[in-house]
Amino acid sequence: MVTAALLGLRRAAPDASFGDGLPAVVRQAVEEAPRTTGPAGLLDVAALDVVARRAGTVQPRHATELPAPAEPEMSRVARGAARTRLAALVTRGDVVGDQLTVHWLRTAAERGYVVPPALLPEVLGWVRRPAGHEHRALVAAVLGARGRWLASQMPAGVATAVLDAPDGPPGADAARAAVDDPQWSRRPVAARTADVAAIHGDVRPDDEERLARCLTDRAVTVREAAAQALVDLPGSRFARDCAGRALACVAVDRQRLRRVLVVTLPEDDPAAPFQDVRTGAGGRRARLLRALVAATPPSAWTAHLGRDAADLVRMDVTDQLAAQLHAGWRDAARRTRDATWAQALLAVHPHAVELLAVLPEAARAAAFAAALPRREPVTRDSARHMLRLAAALPTPWPGAVADVVLRQIVPDPPLSDWEVRSAEPVLAAGLPHDAGTEQQVRAVADRCTAPGTAQVLHAVADTLMTRRAILEELA
Repeated sequence: MVTAALLGLRRAAPDASFGDGLPAVVRQAVEEAPRTTGPAGLLDVAALDVVARRAGTVQPRHATELPAPAEPEMSRVARGAARTRLAALVTRGDVVGDQLTVHWLRTAAERGYVVPPALLPEVLGWVRRPAGHEHRALVAAVLGARGRWLASQMPAGVATAVLDAPDGPPGADAARAAVDDPQWSRRPVAARTADVAAIHGDVRPDDEERLARCLTDRAVTVREAAAQALVDLPGSRFARDCAGRALACVAVDRQRLRRVLVVTLPEDDPAAPFQDVRTGAGGRRARLLRALVAATPPSAWTAHLGRDAADLVRMDVTDQLAAQLHAGWRDAARRTRDATWAQALLAVHPHAVELLAVLPEAARAAAFAAALPRREPVTRDSARHMLRLAAALPTPWPGAVADVVLRQIVPDPPLSDWEVRSAEPVLAAGLPHDAGTEQQVRAVADRCTAPGTAQVLHAVADTLMTRRAILEELA
């Protein structure tokens, strides 16, 4: 049969006795079946043989006992439209779909609902994807009794990742134990760096000595992580040393009837903090200056130099070191979330998008608008810059920011289709989902002459409507 199938019936037709090699039940079925010849006859025989082989297969039996059944579900299960909505979202597989899935899960957790049992496999599959992995704690909160039972039947690594999803900094206590282990230095560099980062997420005063030991690690990434953790530990000796060295490098002086900031580069000192724990552009001592300034609380400069933040950031700096000094100030303002210094720095560096998130909501909207050109019509470069700024803002945006975004999203000439499509998740996450904003987005789309932009804006409006619908369905 195989030879005939490979070579063809004309070259290798089975002889009259080929049925003798078939199992008895197949040979009997062939004899009793209606006579067919040629290719159809060969296929009939093959089909009967395959069915006979499959019918004679004994299914394997499980060696282990079946698990105990799940406990009764006592929480409220999402049903009806909410269930249908989740079923559609969790299988979408795009960025906006993942955003809406998180919105559904968060709303359900806040209102005491759990995932419908029929959708638990899809939700547990979603949380294993990169987009869902960071939301393990959120998924764990809405699994319910049946979901926890189902997760416990999954492979050990998956079950642990979901059921033991931490609400706070992951593994801080385990990381402390690992660092204190005499064999810690033999762990891979990535593991040691992760341990220090976990301690940084929940740093405590008793971590100072532990982190100080990590400053002598042979790997630069471990040393940098330890240095950043010590900088964020209030009152640590390391932080005081950094601030002392930074303040000693800057002074106010009068030159040509005006006040300037006289900056000197820090001297090399093998025992000094941040001596080799630094990254960034510029020379070695210039990078060290920026690292020391970034480690110093911004308020210390006001006390040290006798000027407020707005005056200091506008003063001239000697020796062309303004870039390093201001970069260090921006890093420090972002690290300490000092809104006064962030606002002062944004007045001089309107493109410092990392500082927008530090400002209060009202000041954030004003700084966002001030960073954009006021000329009309809006250009492509202005629209691109606007999207970069908007992506750095906390979501959802206040109404004033949303108004600016919608005014600038349709430049002349319009953005390319791929640029607008890549901006869709930013717009969908940032724009408020009230009915007024949705209508405003649709109005902009209707006036737009670029088909690609109009299509994306209508999709964004649909997403805003879906967000509201999720809230109503889980009421």
